[in-house]
Amino acid sequence: MSEPKITTDEAAQCLHLLQEVAEPIVAADLAARLYLSGSRETRRRHVRAIVKHLRDKCGSHIIATLWGGYLLTDDEQLWRDYNEGRQIDAKRILAVTHERKKIMSEGKGQGVLFDNRIQCGVATCGP
Repeated sequence: MSEPKITTDEAAQCLHLLQEVAEPIVAADLAARLYLSGSRETRRRHVRAIVKHLRDKCGSHIIATLWGGYLLTDDEQLWRDYNEGRQIDAKRILAVTHERKKIMSEGKGQGVLFDNRIQCGVATCGP
């Protein structure tokens, strides 16, 4: 699957929308306000790509909340805490993946393959 093509206009419009709101805005609302087309998942991926572009290339401090969407912040401590939490969750996911591979290589059971849930902080990711 290819990455969505991000235009300068989309990135600027998204940043402007995030600057206008005081509370988090969900990806579906951002996609609608950016007039993105495609399936629901395609629009969500496109918004995620725009946000990633704004973070990586523009240095924007955009936080993704579990409950409310994306939020632009100028609070340095909040930004650091958010990134630290992302790193911890990534390490947990890698550890769970490693453990499952180890269990499978030891032949301890195929059931592990079908449990796609991974504990991420306080949330459970997966079906």
